[in-house]
Formats: sequence, C-alpha cells, structure tokens
Amino acid sequence: MKKNHILIAFALILSIFLMSCETKKDDPTDSTADDSTNAVTVSGKVVSGESGENLSGAIIKISDGSIVKGTTTDAEGEFSTTFEMESDRDLTVIAFKAGYFQDTTAIFAIVNTTADVPIFQLSKDESSNAGGFSGRAASIYLHSQSAQSVGVKESGAIESAQIIFEVMDSSGIVIGENNAIDISFRFGATPGGGEYLYPSSITTNALGRASVSLNTGKVAGVCQIIAEAVVDGKSIISKPILITIYGGFPVEDIFYVASEKLNYPFLGIIGESIDFTAYAGDKYNNPVRPGTAIYFTTNYGIIGGSNLTGESGTATVKLLTEPWPEDPVYGKGFFRVTASTADEELNNITTETVRLQSGPPILGVSPTSFVLENGGSQSFTYTIADVNDNPMSENQTIKVSIESEFIDVIGATDIKFPDTQSKSWTSFSFIAFDTKADTVFAEPVSIKISTEGANSNNEILISGSAE
Repeated sequence: MKKNHILIAFALILSIFLMSCETKKDDPTDSTADDSTNAVTVSGKVVSGESGENLSGAIIKISDGSIVKGTTTDAEGEFSTTFEMESDRDLTVIAFKAGYFQDTTAIFAIVNTTADVPIFQLSKDESSNAGGFSGRAASIYLHSQSAQSVGVKESGAIESAQIIFEVMDSSGIVIGENNAIDISFRFGATPGGGEYLYPSSITTNALGRASVSLNTGKVAGVCQIIAEAVVDGKSIISKPILITIYGGFPVEDIFYVASEKLNYPFLGIIGESIDFTAYAGDKYNNPVRPGTAIYFTTNYGIIGGSNLTGESGTATVKLLTEPWPEDPVYGKGFFRVTASTADEELNNITTETVRLQSGPPILGVSPTSFVLENGGSQSFTYTIADVNDNPMSENQTIKVSIESEFIDVIGATDIKFPDTQSKSWTSFSFIAFDTKADTVFAEPVSIKISTEGANSNNEILISGSAE
C-alpha cells in the first residue's frame, strides 16, 4: 500500500514539471527563443559604366561565406532582397550581366535593417560578344583614332592615322563574330592633295571593329572619313570623322612679315602699339604646321621676342614705338622688323619689312601771293610733309578752297591720302583761273590750303587780287 502512494506522488511531480516546461517554451519573452527569422534587406542599383544607363536583368549574388542568395535587377536597374542571418556580419555582393565585366563589393550588414549597396557601374566586356550575345548590325560609331591631326608628306610630322570603327546592334551591344559585316570606307570632304584610305573595305573582327588608315598627300586641310555598310538591304553610315592635315616646315620663298599699315602717325610718340605678323608656308604652299616657332627683332622700338604659329601658319607679336626711329637705308622716320625661323634642314631663314612713323604736317606753297588779270590764270605748287619730308598717313586729307564769284581752282584740290611711304605724295599743284573773262572786276582774293587727319591739322593762306 505504501509503495502505491509513492508511485502516485512521483507521477504527480513529473506531470507538474512537464507542464512547467511547456509553459516556459511558449513564453514569448524567453531570452533563449529561436531567432532564425532575423534578416537584413539588401538594396542597390546597377548601371552601365560607359553610358550611365540602368541595366535591367543583371544578376545579384549575396553571400556571407556559407549561405548564398541571388536576385535580379528590375527595369530601373534596381534590386532589393532579404538575406537571413543570425547576427551582424560582413556580406559580399556580386553583380554581373552578359556582355559586361562583373563587379564585387563588400558591406557590413546589421540584423533587421536595410543595407544600401554602392551603385555598381559595370564596364562592357567587348570580347564577350564572340559568343554571339549581339543581334544584327544596326549602327557604326567611332571607337578610337590614333591622332587628331597629321602632317603632309615630308613634313616631319606623323603622315598617317588609324581610325577604328565599332559596329553595334539595335540594343547598343557590340556585334560579335557571328554577326560580322563588311565595312567600306570613303572620304567626305578632303583637301584633294593625294591623300588616300587603306584598305577600302574590311570585315569586322570578333570585337565588332573595323580599322582603316588615312595616308596624307601634299595639301593641308580637313579630311572627313566615313564608314558604311549594307545590312539586310539597309545602309548604315557612321558620322564623318574629322582629321586635320597640317603643313610642313617653313621655306624661305613663302615666309613674310608685315603689319596692317605701311605708315603710322606715331613720330615723336613713345609706346604706341603695332601688331606685326609673320606668315609661313611649306614647300607645297600650305600653312606650316601649328607650333612652328617664329622669332622677331627690330632696329627701333620694343618687340615681342617670339611666338608660335597657329592654324593658318601665322604668328603675331606687338611692337611698342620709340619716338624718333631712323633706318640706315631708308632714313629718318623709318624702322624695320625682322622675323626668323628654321627650315627642314635646320637652316635659319629670315624675312623683314620696313615701316614709317610720320609726324605732323608742314605746309608750303609757291608762289605765296598772286595777281590774277582779267581772263587769266595762275599755277601753284604746294607741299605737305612731316619734319623728315615723309608723307602723311592713311586718310589724312587736303582741301584747296577759294571764296570768289569770279575765280575758281582746279587740280589737286581735294585729296585723301592712301597708306603710303612714297615721297611722291608730298608735292601737288593746282591752278586758279578767272571764270568770267567777259566781266571786268577788281577784288582781293584769298586761297586756303588746309589738311586734317591723324597726323594733326594745319592750314596755309595765299593772298592775292583779281584785276
């Protein structure tokens, strides 16, 4: 009997213990509960590294070293997925897409948060199209060119350039070997100096590329190179590719220096500015190649020492005047500017020009008085020159005038100076004559010679009478 009581008591205690364990297992506040549902949300975006466009359908691989999970990008190139993990840890995220190199990044993920992955910028794997990922050819683009400019034959510069075109399908994927096409090459604009393209046509390679070489001739200018093909009866044509052909070394026969004018009204003035430009051509009469050094000197004034030629084969410097120039050959008021450079044989070649600084006008006339008889006439000679007997500068004017009802003047009575250094423009003549020979009159007469312009103004009077 006592044994049965002991068994009943033991059974009761075991029942109470099991109920207690069941209650504890269901307690949601138990710190030892199973946390296997913990996860991190991994989000990011994939774009093209070349164009920046969104890449849809890219595969995303997420791993913590033991567990791997995958997803893909949507039409906006974006992805977002959950990755289950028990605690905070480092994750590796890999993005890849057919026709592109894959990219990998590492992030630290915290449980029950969102981890933003830096934007993947995938670069094109142009060799991948050898497997046939592309469609039919739809467009032709420039891939690269070895030079933006070349030189004419025997110029000392590069005389050929390689241009590589790339062919893509309608989705912008470079065509592969399975979709190779024949590309032909031609000129658009050309200087017409014997330049040519080689080869005239070629088949695209496994990378969807076609290469052609431009070989220069004897004339400088701009070339347009065009690639074209026919695919399924439809022409596809590249945009024209521009390459500049520059000239060669300067030659003495086509080397000059000049300024805008021959005669400047700057005598006695310090620091007036005059631009001097050197003009240099090669043996084919092209402008020399840009960057050719030209050196300048002068026997009066201060001049910029050197400059480099530009696209047109010219180089310009400034000269600041001295007040009283004097050239050993041409005399007072004149100065010269010399330009020099080197030819193909490294010989020094020079050219020079002479310019004039003229001063204020000095007027003289002969005779200085006159008496005009009824029906008669009188000849006059007058001079206009500066202190060095040099002519006035461009647009200086001379007017001869008379106020009389009976007398008029003809000859050099209204003059505008050209741009000249010639002393022939320092002496002039005119005639005063009676316009009414049948009328007898007597009156005092005055003839005025006046000048105006950049050299300054002046006038002179001739006193006379009519009888």
